[in-house]
Amino acid sequence: MKWRLLLPCALLGLLPVAAQAWDAAGHMLVGEIAWETCTPKAREAVRELVSTIDNHFNHGNPYNFVTICCWMDDLRSLPREQYLWSKWHYVDSEKTDDGKDFKLPEPPHVVWAIGENLKTLKDPAATKEDRAKAVGMLMHWVGDIHQPLHATTWNDKGGNGYTIMGVPFSDTLGRSSANLHTYWDKAFRFDGKDGQIFEMWKSPDVEHRPKAAGETIIAEEAAKLMKQFPRESLDELKTKGTAEDWARESHVLGCTKAYPPGDHPHDTEVRKLEPEFVHQSQEIASRRIVVAGYRLGELLNELFP
Repeated sequence: MKWRLLLPCALLGLLPVAAQAWDAAGHMLVGEIAWETCTPKAREAVRELVSTIDNHFNHGNPYNFVTICCWMDDLRSLPREQYLWSKWHYVDSEKTDDGKDFKLPEPPHVVWAIGENLKTLKDPAATKEDRAKAVGMLMHWVGDIHQPLHATTWNDKGGNGYTIMGVPFSDTLGRSSANLHTYWDKAFRFDGKDGQIFEMWKSPDVEHRPKAAGETIIAEEAAKLMKQFPRESLDELKTKGTAEDWARESHVLGCTKAYPPGDHPHDTEVRKLEPEFVHQSQEIASRRIVVAGYRLGELLNELFP
């Protein structure tokens, strides 16, 4: 599959807007965990490919194994009509009580996108440019597909129509509303305790992203998560599974855990999140990031044996 990414000169200096999946920190955690589990050959192959991708949206720094996971959200700085991948981030299936009725809709969606990128990376005739873009996309989509509200909607665009309050976001932009989807993008960085909701740590801005794997707060937090959720403790990893299986896992969590108890807010109603809900969500989101990182590492080891 071919991609032609055109960046008009007038746009090259723009900085990215807020991410629309896991936030930048979440995607970099997935990349860091994958890096920790990858072979030296896979690490070097990814580094060589992604370092060729246009870095104007990464503060002029070459993309590396960790920061490339943010690339597809960085490109949201492009005008809406030039951002061609909006539907590739998710695979929404309507919420039910138990999530057992998950069905894939017609593509494009994130399950299809992962398949397309894998085809390119396994194609010996693919150019280096196409392989670089494919691996950059793949490393982002594997993160996206593990976020519960990237596989679930309650007639609200995956929680984007579910307005919330009570979460002290420090990094939402003026045009970003406080909604349930935005919360789940960052849920791994928030906790609830003693009746309070608080941000445990902040996502690095673009300028202060790690210049290589193993650096900054991203490496520190990834190490904590891997200690909290060691690979052998994760039942999800006992079978390999497919991208559709991963989406189904997220959908079940989206249906049973991602929405606060009760009915859906009506019209302009704003729902206040409770500390207990935030505490539970923090553990779920953290586990999904670790699972995504392990799975991404395994994929890359297979692609670059």
